[in-house]
Amino acid sequence: MANIKTKTKSNDVRYFRQMLEQKSSELKAQLGSPSAHLILHASPDPFDSADWAEKTHEEWIFLQKNNIEVALLREIEGALERLRDGTYGACLDCGMPMSRKRLEALPWARYCVTCQERRQSGGN
Repeated sequence: MANIKTKTKSNDVRYFRQMLEQKSSELKAQLGSPSAHLILHASPDPFDSADWAEKTHEEWIFLQKNNIEVALLREIEGALERLRDGTYGACLDCGMPMSRKRLEALPWARYCVTCQERRQSGGN
């Protein structure tokens, strides 16, 4: 892994920091919403197995969504840390700068498209 500092313009830094902080705030608000209590504790225990299955499925969906949001929040926090230390926008594998288009689509991206595809195909 290369350890290079990217030459990100201050306007870009502000732009991406704002995007990341906004998404972080949205996720934190969703994670702290009262909907969790409603889904997990709203109705009394169901009487028949079909009701149990439905309740269990709703809880499972909620927990999976919550896990995805927590993981995304961690990715965003990592991107904000890279902004602070000046390495934002550089691929964590090859060290090459990522395109602005990639960062606009996925501002928390850690890898360039090539390295991401290699990782997903199992070629770590």
